[in-house]
Amino acid sequence: MGDSMQRITYKGIKTHNLKNIDVDLYKGGMTCIAGVSGSGKSSLAFSTISGISQAEYDKMTNDNKVEINYDVDSYDDVIMAVPLKQLNFNVNPRSTVMSYFDLQKFVIYVVGSITGLPLSDFNYNGDGRCRECQGLGYKQQPDPVSIIDYDKKICEVPFRCWQKSYVDFFKQLLIAYCDECGIDSNKRFKELSEKQKEKLLYGTGDKKQTFKYKAGGRVRSKTSYYIGPITGLEKKTDDLFSHNREQYCAQKKCDCCNGSRLRAKTATKEMIKGFTVTNLYTEDLDTLEKDLKKLKKKAAKNLHPALENILSFITACQKVGLGYLNLTRSIASLSGGELQRLRIAQLLSGKMHDLLIVLDEPTASLYPAEVDIIIDIMEEMRKKNTLLVVEHNEKVIERSDHNIYLGHDGGKNGGYLISKAEFMKLQEGSLAYRFFKGFSHDTCILESDYVDYSGSELEIPKGSILGLCGTSGCGKTTILREILPKFYEDYLYVSQKPLKGNSFTTVATYTKLLDEIRIYFAEILGKDKGYFSQRGKGACDKCGGTGAVEIGSFYEETLFDTCDKCNGTGYLQKVLSWQVNGINIYDIQQMTVDELIASKLNMSAKANKILDFLSNLGLGYLMLSQKVKTLSGGENQRIKLAEALNDNKYAMIGLDEPAKGLGRRETARLLGLIYDQVSTNKKTFIIAEHDTMFLDYCSYIAELIRKGQSTTIIFQGSREQLLNDKRNDIHKWLTTDVTEL
Repeated sequence: MGDSMQRITYKGIKTHNLKNIDVDLYKGGMTCIAGVSGSGKSSLAFSTISGISQAEYDKMTNDNKVEINYDVDSYDDVIMAVPLKQLNFNVNPRSTVMSYFDLQKFVIYVVGSITGLPLSDFNYNGDGRCRECQGLGYKQQPDPVSIIDYDKKICEVPFRCWQKSYVDFFKQLLIAYCDECGIDSNKRFKELSEKQKEKLLYGTGDKKQTFKYKAGGRVRSKTSYYIGPITGLEKKTDDLFSHNREQYCAQKKCDCCNGSRLRAKTATKEMIKGFTVTNLYTEDLDTLEKDLKKLKKKAAKNLHPALENILSFITACQKVGLGYLNLTRSIASLSGGELQRLRIAQLLSGKMHDLLIVLDEPTASLYPAEVDIIIDIMEEMRKKNTLLVVEHNEKVIERSDHNIYLGHDGGKNGGYLISKAEFMKLQEGSLAYRFFKGFSHDTCILESDYVDYSGSELEIPKGSILGLCGTSGCGKTTILREILPKFYEDYLYVSQKPLKGNSFTTVATYTKLLDEIRIYFAEILGKDKGYFSQRGKGACDKCGGTGAVEIGSFYEETLFDTCDKCNGTGYLQKVLSWQVNGINIYDIQQMTVDELIASKLNMSAKANKILDFLSNLGLGYLMLSQKVKTLSGGENQRIKLAEALNDNKYAMIGLDEPAKGLGRRETARLLGLIYDQVSTNKKTFIIAEHDTMFLDYCSYIAELIRKGQSTTIIFQGSREQLLNDKRNDIHKWLTTDVTEL
């Protein structure tokens, strides 16, 4: 194949941990980069190959303001690259699918032309915004799921917002109100009729009553009517009934604009019979496509091009499995995988060709049945473009024209070109399957303003591992991110969102390892710990601890060079001369996690614990000085997980696709750590995952399916029950015997 296609060549690549390697891509072909975690896949695909194309383009268009993060001897015949990473840094709730992908002008032109209203009336970020929610489409409103403990008796106070300091007062008030209404206060909340539940949540008592109660170690007295918890939280004043309001509120669809973000008088305008502006702004794309086709038949000819632009984008979104989104869906609420697929949709519906499209694990966030669809789309993109794909999926590797394998390990021991046989050997991992029965099973009611769960109830096996699976958009992340935190106070959701920090934040500073290292150096050397900080007494007096000095400016851009006094370390020379076992404070930060463990430095138990967690989570290759902004989504998540396990504050942990970006060996290691946490610390893990190997090692599995507008649980139970129940889909991809991995 190589001889018949034009090559794009890169020689002597030494970016990050890459070991002076040469690679070729083939125009019009698909090349796949595979390798263990941390072996340099992103350094090759994004920092180097995509970075070179971007730099060449910038040289011609950007007044030579070129940021170069790659190290390469030479390259030739490069083409324009479009890098599509699986990260979503967008935190702006006003950024929507419609505005982000430049569809707003077409939408506003269509609705303005048909309704005859000024175009500004349809801009939810301007004059057209709903005044109730200020154009966000949602408001913070009291949330019954956050408030109610459904299994508690009324006399035990089933409202979490009343379980604080004044619980004694609320208990008496509740029992008295139940007597007033004829409600049995010995019943559990879930046993009441809908009318009785409503009375307790929203009602106001007729009788003013006085109670003595204990609070803060004192006996107090208060006279009050009964005010239901939701009615109390809706009050604007901060008193006994509306205390800690934010904690018991959630984002609820704005009932004024119905989620359209527009003023009601605008949103309710009909465009054709039964199809309003609200429908256009809030319908899922699958439904919207049908309605827009009806609209197009009746619309004036001058509106057809705008409608065609919207429809072609919708068709592309459906191809990549995103028909469940709507035009006003906030970009900030999307996963990195969803945003990547939206960008693929934009490329499919766009008019640019002959590009180098660089994809970051496009199958990683997909249900097994969806993988073939995305591979077909990649084949379609390849007809008019060149593809470079970072991927673990065996099907993608098989369908690629050319494969590049990186190994042998992560970090300093990675960055080598290896053979397919060597790569396959590196995928071998070992783990014995264990079934954790769960010491109790809770029922969690699934309710959300954004996903219709059709009244489903999820069984949570405490002290076990529950795998959530199902097609894209069925609401797995919503369960982890929004629903479970309302039911459990000892629950932590660990996402793949980027770690919070500034441009100087490193693995060592984020994990607080550097604090422990500074204390250790200060104690051993008998010095003030401030000397071991680039922001404190130890900072180089020439560069102020940054390691770089300003040397002038070019086209209004400040230029920097390595500080010649500290050689870029940021420390005073005398601080660098202080060593422990031949290592100074700068040297230790250039070590990887595993190198620091192997150094046998007698550091604190706290430092050793966090190092062990990082290593056991497969992050031993990370250098302590690595900037957190350069980490992948999976690395972000595993560092957050290490932090959570180190704190040991949470009995329940929700993980969103933890196997994403991992090969079989690393997945086995991660599962081993989870097994250890369940057996040793009785922790509960609820894990949304598509990776079938990972699901094979979960004790319990719940499969969700989305049909039309609603989501239902089609199976929940043990893994053994799942394999015998043929109504579910996921059993087709699981292994019948997993006693050994």
